[in-house]
Amino acid sequence: MTAGQGTYTSRIRRQALFETTKRVLATAVNDGLASATINTSTSTNPVLCLRSPGTSTAEGETWIKCGIRASAYFERSETRVVGLVRADDLLNPVLIRNVTGEISEEQDPGLICRMVCDWQPEPFETASVETLVKEVRNSTDNQAKWLEIASSLPVLHLKSPLSDWEQSVIYGHPTHPLHRACLAQSPLAPIPPEDIPELLEPELSFISVPRSKMKIFGPYPRLLEPLLESLGIPNPEAPDRIVVPCFTRQLPSILPLFPEAYHIGAVRKCCRAQISMRTVSLLADVVGSPLHLKLSLNCQITSGPRTITPWTAALGPALGKVLRSLLPADLWIFEEAASITGAQEDFDKARHLTCILRESPEKQAEEHGETLIPVAGLFQKPFKDNRTYMEIIFGLEDSRKKQIWFRKYIARLFSLILPPLVRHGIGLESHSQNILVRVNTTSKEVTGFAVRDFGGIRIHAPAFSRSGVDLPGLLPPGAQTVTDNVHTIWHKVHHALLQVHVGHLLYMLGLESHGGWPIVREELERALDPLGDPDGRAVHEYLLRKTMPLKCFMEMRLRGIYRDYYERELPNILLRDMDS
Repeated sequence: MTAGQGTYTSRIRRQALFETTKRVLATAVNDGLASATINTSTSTNPVLCLRSPGTSTAEGETWIKCGIRASAYFERSETRVVGLVRADDLLNPVLIRNVTGEISEEQDPGLICRMVCDWQPEPFETASVETLVKEVRNSTDNQAKWLEIASSLPVLHLKSPLSDWEQSVIYGHPTHPLHRACLAQSPLAPIPPEDIPELLEPELSFISVPRSKMKIFGPYPRLLEPLLESLGIPNPEAPDRIVVPCFTRQLPSILPLFPEAYHIGAVRKCCRAQISMRTVSLLADVVGSPLHLKLSLNCQITSGPRTITPWTAALGPALGKVLRSLLPADLWIFEEAASITGAQEDFDKARHLTCILRESPEKQAEEHGETLIPVAGLFQKPFKDNRTYMEIIFGLEDSRKKQIWFRKYIARLFSLILPPLVRHGIGLESHSQNILVRVNTTSKEVTGFAVRDFGGIRIHAPAFSRSGVDLPGLLPPGAQTVTDNVHTIWHKVHHALLQVHVGHLLYMLGLESHGGWPIVREELERALDPLGDPDGRAVHEYLLRKTMPLKCFMEMRLRGIYRDYYERELPNILLRDMDS
């Protein structure tokens, strides 16, 4: 390795370390695992100091310190931080004071994570802490590889294919400490960082399984047949068997659970992974129409296993046609037209072999002179460019242009996402990975949105019943999708739409404390029309509560929680910048 290459590798490694470290620090504060104070007496940026929760400054205590941007917005009581801290506001270097009083710079997010865990008055189990430390370090290792990949990515534009936008999300989740974690679960082979390019263009396998061992939803055989023909995969004529695609990497998890299955063939270079990594876009020359496959992958990506439950497999085909009729015309859907999953009563076994066939509206967009871009892609920055794709594509050179564009964007977004919530009790999982923006390629105007991935959707049963569809009757028992508790739905929307999607959008535009939140409140009130519609008024009052629950990412991992939430009440970010 030359000196230049060594310096470049070292710089990438240091950046990867801090990408994870800043998320660990911010999450520690937001989860309440650390008490944080702000020192603004320094001549440069303020300093954020983390200590054991419930303690005050004392001789001999351990602490962690780092800089925080002078422009950062955070709620505080005197010097103590009481509101949300954004990871991207934290600055290098990170200093720690250990139990012997020694102060040093620390780059390892795993060591910092363990230090925070050691502060807890009621210690977590040692095994849980060590697992989290391992996951944090895995996230760092993978982030370094993603940064290396970023240097070879093309600069994107409105004519770039959707598959390029899917792979533009280099940093993963914007706030989760495990933003780039990817850990294969036994019996799958480990996935070192060097294998990430292979995950981005995975090999697909096709297996023949007895129909009696599978559950089919929707016209699965009819939709799969053109794909098999295009790839040259033989379709067994036996009426008692059916072909199921899967990741070749997933076979060690599948075959012991489906002993009567046998391998038909494998195909390389036929698809590209999307942001989620378990959904793939088939290449344009493979099938005649855009088709996406959502496949089980027995890996922990970010916080949870990415196998697919029978609940999720059943949900999409049951919802597809209904959503088309209930959602506004300019809110398109990636319809999950059909699916297949294991028939075992034990869903922990059945979930290892699931395939959802998702029809993409890419051609529909092309016919309208539009393109589809995942909102998470707009937040990204081209290699060696400090501007986001939002700023580049939409010409947002100054604060005034950003505010005008932002207002139009969220006015359109709210007008499409919120009416189905009020009228039909449909709470879409509208975070920036699942929502795609529709942009006219000539005028560059945002014309609408498209939504995908219904596994996280929540539906209020009494309101939805007015649609005339017996959705609970179409789903396996135990599905969490349908609830009688309307506050569960509203909270889901606050988290995905406001905390994650809109909140990060205005932050990336630099509008957190420069007029962004007042715009959000104005457009939210306009969309919900609280004075004229009692249902809209009820939603509006709920979303503007003084405090709202925030998911505690680190605490959830330490407690072994994935599907159930562990949350903490924090000042509602929707009320930020009230004096503007």
